[in-house]
Amino acid sequence: MKFIKLYTRALSLLGSDKKQGWYLAIANVALAMALFAEPVLFGRVIDTLGKVASNESLPVWSEVWPLLAIWTGFGLFTIFCSTLISLYADRLSHHRRHMVVSMYFEHVLQLPLAQQNTTHSGRLMKIMLQGTDALWWLWLSFFRDHLAAIVSLLVLIPIALYMNWRLAIVLIVLCTVFAFLTNFIIRKTQTLQKTVEIHHSDMAQQVSDTLGNIPLVQSFARIQDEVSALKNISNRLLDAQLPVLSWWALITVLNRSATTISILTIVILGTWLFTQGLISIGAIVTFIAFAAMIITKLEQTVNFIHRLAMDAPRLEDFFQMMDTSPEIHDRPDAVDLKHAQGIIEFKDVCFSYDDKHSAIRNLSFTVEPGQTIALVGSSGAGKSTALSLLYRVFDPQSGSITIDGIDIKDISLNSLRHNIGVVFQEPLLFNRSISENLLVGNPEATIDELKQAALSAQALDFIEQQENGFDTQIGERGRTLSGGERQRISIARVILKNPPILILDEATSALDSATETKLTRALESVIKNRTTLVIAHRLATVRRADRILVMESGQIIETGTFDELYQQGGRFTQLVREQFTELPDRIAS
Repeated sequence: MKFIKLYTRALSLLGSDKKQGWYLAIANVALAMALFAEPVLFGRVIDTLGKVASNESLPVWSEVWPLLAIWTGFGLFTIFCSTLISLYADRLSHHRRHMVVSMYFEHVLQLPLAQQNTTHSGRLMKIMLQGTDALWWLWLSFFRDHLAAIVSLLVLIPIALYMNWRLAIVLIVLCTVFAFLTNFIIRKTQTLQKTVEIHHSDMAQQVSDTLGNIPLVQSFARIQDEVSALKNISNRLLDAQLPVLSWWALITVLNRSATTISILTIVILGTWLFTQGLISIGAIVTFIAFAAMIITKLEQTVNFIHRLAMDAPRLEDFFQMMDTSPEIHDRPDAVDLKHAQGIIEFKDVCFSYDDKHSAIRNLSFTVEPGQTIALVGSSGAGKSTALSLLYRVFDPQSGSITIDGIDIKDISLNSLRHNIGVVFQEPLLFNRSISENLLVGNPEATIDELKQAALSAQALDFIEQQENGFDTQIGERGRTLSGGERQRISIARVILKNPPILILDEATSALDSATETKLTRALESVIKNRTTLVIAHRLATVRRADRILVMESGQIIETGTFDELYQQGGRFTQLVREQFTELPDRIAS
């Protein structure tokens, strides 16, 4: 993206603050115009004093006083205008920064897992923080400093040409050299800076990945390995960054040299023009002041473009993420499913992750309200994939899935997921208190309801044993709790949600046998009158399922009750015997 596009895109994010942005822009233009009064008035004062010196009959103060009064008026205006610009530019930039952070956060959360899985969470966070930082700086510096500087440069040329076209040429040459050098450096450093940002993203990903797996790092004695990996990324980052810094240091030297030569040229040329009677001393002083002003504005502009060039890849990453359209979204006429009865039908559903290898093939089955259906099979058979299609983590390439006769694509995502409760194989918990994690299921739940849900999930005892009870902070991903404790909290959470459709994806896999037995009995009351789909490797947990679907390679190869399938002597019988080699008859009885 070109700088102008970045500018336009950044300014388009002003949203409801756009009117304030226009006021600041107008104030910047007024300030830029007022700044030229000082050198012009300075030159006029010098010329007036020269006239008084050559003609002693002229009164000094009567000639100079009006100029000084006008000068004072412009000075007070610039002070007042600069103060207001700084104040409101700060407020605008900070306000919009927080608004854009919220926009980005909401946008990323709405992206389907299939799209999020392609980008590491550390990279997503880096894009958010650095992108919004870059936007904040751009808004602040644009409205507070650089808009006035750019306008000043544009206004300077016609004013200088009007006053003396010969000396104006010197300033035009200075601006031309500056523009050429800046364009040259930008072209040289753009690709390099993109490489730098790639290394920054790699570093953020590496740090996030390592910090999220500290138990693994420590248990495998990988501390030095991870530190070395981070140092390698850091070294690659420095190798890419140093050439960029060298190029920008070069433009600073060249810019200073060009401005020094320009001032000398103005003095020398101005002296010659004065001897020829083509210019006054005051005009020479004015052009020297112009040169000093343009040096300041050029340095500001160089710093601005330098920073913008450094931030351009970050802004591009940010805008690219914001432009990513969710592959799964509500249709314009999507309906709200108030409270589902729980009739689920898969009809000839096919799905592939890569459009080459089928994960689900022609899957068809129906679940009646209140039924418990179990999906069993070896790892990779497609069980979790099939049920993730139900709450639209992915959409099938062909076939249809309906709830209560309505295609789930015609149901709003929010209402669809409100009607489905999921207990994942891996407990997913926030780094918050136990009560806050439970309230995810029902934000309006009372403390008594929290306790009842925890009791039903066999979690109340260990929660009350915590030092702060339900207010106990459980760490990142619930790290301070055992695997079984985390899973029981996630089960209590879905109990609080009280959905008509329940998905248990290996919900008891992290529990010991005694707790699993208690929890299975507790879940019987939770499952009652709900449409429940259970994924289980422990076949004893699906003993009481109304129907069992045996899956292999994304297809249903057997269906029936536990006893019916066991007596068939097929794939299900093989799975049972693999788990219960000593007691197959007892399991089947």
